[in-house]
Amino acid sequence: MAHIVLVSVTTVIFGIASLLLISRARRRLSDGSIRRYMDNFAICLSFIVIFSVWQTARTIFGVNIDVESLTTYPEYIFIAFAYIAFVISSYRVIKISEEFGFKEQGAKINQIVKETKEGYQMQKKFTKTKKGKK
Repeated sequence: MAHIVLVSVTTVIFGIASLLLISRARRRLSDGSIRRYMDNFAICLSFIVIFSVWQTARTIFGVNIDVESLTTYPEYIFIAFAYIAFVISSYRVIKISEEFGFKEQGAKINQIVKETKEGYQMQKKFTKTKKGKK
């Protein structure tokens, strides 16, 4: 039982730390789709952290897990809301990918970078050869 409590408390600590990090990251972002996504992600994580806190409290206070007991219903509600929030967040990621997606342009950008790099290397060789002839 002590191991379960230790793991549960550690899980809650990591969840709260994640929420704090998301909050800090969110404050640095300007308004837009990425910030809205961070909001959705924070909501998802909040429900999972609440679920973990609930389970940890049940473990610490020795409440039996019983499907017919009223203590299990909040767990199901928290985890259901978390999954709903994840679906909404996933939809937002699709919209962000449409907004910022550079799949087609990425190939062109890579080609330009490659040509620029090759041109720079040729210019460097030319300059070295020119210096050697003086």
